[in-house]
Amino acid sequence: MIRKFMGLVLAAGVLLAGCGDDEKEQKEQTEQTEAPPAAEAPKPADDQPEKAKPPMTTQPIEEADNIPPQEKEELMKTFNRHVDAFNSKDLDAYMDTISKNTERNYEEERLYVKKVFDTFDAKMEPKHTVIIKYDPEKKEAYIFVAMKSVTKDLQTGKEIEETTRQIMTFNKEKDGWKQTALSAMK
Repeated sequence: MIRKFMGLVLAAGVLLAGCGDDEKEQKEQTEQTEAPPAAEAPKPADDQPEKAKPPMTTQPIEEADNIPPQEKEELMKTFNRHVDAFNSKDLDAYMDTISKNTERNYEEERLYVKKVFDTFDAKMEPKHTVIIKYDPEKKEAYIFVAMKSVTKDLQTGKEIEETTRQIMTFNKEKDGWKQTALSAMK
């Protein structure tokens, strides 16, 4: 029972930030944010000891420097409305931040989000938010978020708190910025 609940919570946690996880897109976004693999070092001869591997270092997440201030302000307002609407379980306001111009079925997503709202008391709290890429020609932006979520099953009262790393994709449409995709990992 706990495993099933954990699976639902993890699935809800990914949904909580906006649905639309696509394996191909996730792979492309991961490739864009990861450093290229290092060349494999030659193996030492049998009579020579192996050298200790250097500790792995991570690169800081840097903000895109080409986003115009007005676009950045509008994008972050949409992101904040997205989180606030989710936390207040305002389905219409939440869905207003989601694009209808994606491969996912907008109405199915709406029903799924409603089910999550009816089943869980969930809150999202962005801990670290950075616009990591902006494409002015495509009017597309990627936001990295370290998102803390607290999810409580309304039926059982069980609660889970976790922080996920997410990359949210937004596109500027005729009526403003809309979320078009999400990749998330623990």
